[in-house]
Amino acid sequence: MSNANPAPRRTALLAAAALSTVVLGSTPATAQPESGEASQAAQKLRDLSRQAEVLTEDYKKAQDDHTAKRRDLDRFNAEAQQADRVAGEAHVQEEQLRGKVDRLSNASYKGSQMNSIAAVLNSETPDAFLDRASTLDLMAQHNAEAVHAYAEATHRAEGARKQAWDARAGAAKAEADAARLEGDIAGRKQEMDAQVAKVKQQYSQLSEKDKDALSGVKSAVGQLAGSGAAIKAVNAALGKQGSPYVFGAKGPDEFDCSGLVQWAYKQAGVDLPGSTRSQVSVGRSVSQSEMKPGDIVFFYSSASHDGIYIGNGKIVHAPTEGQDVMVEEVEYMGEVHSVRRVAG
Repeated sequence: MSNANPAPRRTALLAAAALSTVVLGSTPATAQPESGEASQAAQKLRDLSRQAEVLTEDYKKAQDDHTAKRRDLDRFNAEAQQADRVAGEAHVQEEQLRGKVDRLSNASYKGSQMNSIAAVLNSETPDAFLDRASTLDLMAQHNAEAVHAYAEATHRAEGARKQAWDARAGAAKAEADAARLEGDIAGRKQEMDAQVAKVKQQYSQLSEKDKDALSGVKSAVGQLAGSGAAIKAVNAALGKQGSPYVFGAKGPDEFDCSGLVQWAYKQAGVDLPGSTRSQVSVGRSVSQSEMKPGDIVFFYSSASHDGIYIGNGKIVHAPTEGQDVMVEEVEYMGEVHSVRRVAG
């Protein structure tokens, strides 16, 4: 959706488009009847559509968050299982070493507290003393090694048990968050459906002149030359020109704005979240003066609308109810919220 465009400006745009060999898409979502003044019905449709778009992106963001929490739950459960395995193995080693330490300790005690002095007193010759002293040292060394290994095994078992406990606590929280978001999703879906119903009802009340002005000239921009994920995403989106707009749709035959962006990048091998609320945080920020084909352009203070920049000041996007996927001028779309680069 975008701001109203006077008829003279549209004529100039179409002429410029013809000279550049790129056919400009249909008029923006707020295109005017031939009189140059929007009818009250068309103005109301624009307002209702903007509200529905915001609610739709809120709903899809809740879906994104729910999916993320389910992934967290799976990850924590996997970590807990792995920690249980490590704890079990460490416990077995701990028990084995405990027995060894006990045996060495008993052997040392039963040796009648043999020490270096006793070895000297009980030795008939210097060689006998050295033999006994070496034996005592060896026993002490083995005992120290066993005690050290036992301590390490105990520490590893305790650490693994704590990790398993932490992972289960994380899983419990993720599960609770996911359950809460399921309720949030249901509520937002209800709000979205109610608002979309208002949009459709309002659209049905438009005059044929308003509907014709809204649909406008069909977009027909050819594929871009080049390679890489960004160009592939652009061409995937351009290949969907003429596909109808449907609130919440994610393709492959119907789209809303974020649905088109997500679908196009998926064709290029790049996974994006499904809402503008989430997409606006991916990749890195670039200025409008730095835009390259493939960059995602977000509009309005709510960042509730986006499209893919194709170059020459134009984006391909899914506008709103009554319009198909098309190419339009960025500068006539409305306030640019931000630009994000996710590939290239």
